[in-house]
Amino acid sequence: MAEVYIAVGERGCQLANELEAIAIVVDALRASATLTSLFERGVFEVWVVAELEQAWQLKQEMPDALLIGERNSIKIEGFDFSNSPTEIWEAENLSGKRAIFTSTTGARRILGCQGASAVLVGSTVNATAVAKVAREVSGKQNRPVVIVASGVYGHGDEWATEDIAAAWAIAEKIGFTVKEAPSQPVGILDEIFATSLHGRELLALGLKEDVRWCAQVDLVSAVPQVYGFNRNSAILRTHSSKP
Repeated sequence: MAEVYIAVGERGCQLANELEAIAIVVDALRASATLTSLFERGVFEVWVVAELEQAWQLKQEMPDALLIGERNSIKIEGFDFSNSPTEIWEAENLSGKRAIFTSTTGARRILGCQGASAVLVGSTVNATAVAKVAREVSGKQNRPVVIVASGVYGHGDEWATEDIAAAWAIAEKIGFTVKEAPSQPVGILDEIFATSLHGRELLALGLKEDVRWCAQVDLVSAVPQVYGFNRNSAILRTHSSKP
């Protein structure tokens, strides 16, 4: 049976690349929830970039694409939506659209896994679905699974509490032996998310509904997957079992 590793931040990306693993990028507050929501609402493709300038350049090349993202948890001026699953869930006319996404941390972690054999995006909100896909892809490719608990870019591992909790939730659903991982946070998810350092930061910004939404389990079944890297971008579509 294949093995599962949980590792935090850049170390998680490095491990996924070294093992040529199935990477699951978990940025529980909030990129994973926003990306899964976009696909659940019918967006067909998302181009993920790390830098704001790259997002604006892509917008020039794809003028019909939606701009979605944040910096330091705040919506970027001129963007259509913030990195907010509740905003996406309430939006209209998303079906068939293309989006450009950038965020402080999650985007960088996705782009940091270019050596992995597959890159998925998951959290508690699609835990069962992403676990099922990871298990299937791992079996086909005979590769381990590395769950990347994103943390917050530029901060220490103590900022990854909710990501580690979400990573454990996914790992338990995958069912493989957990080879290496940080300790599993104790408590119910709502409280873990709300009392985490990043959760408290978002609550102070008035984003209570996002924090609450992100802490729920199996709200969506979409599993974002990287289908290619193009220049400075990762191109995501929803997972399909078809060749």
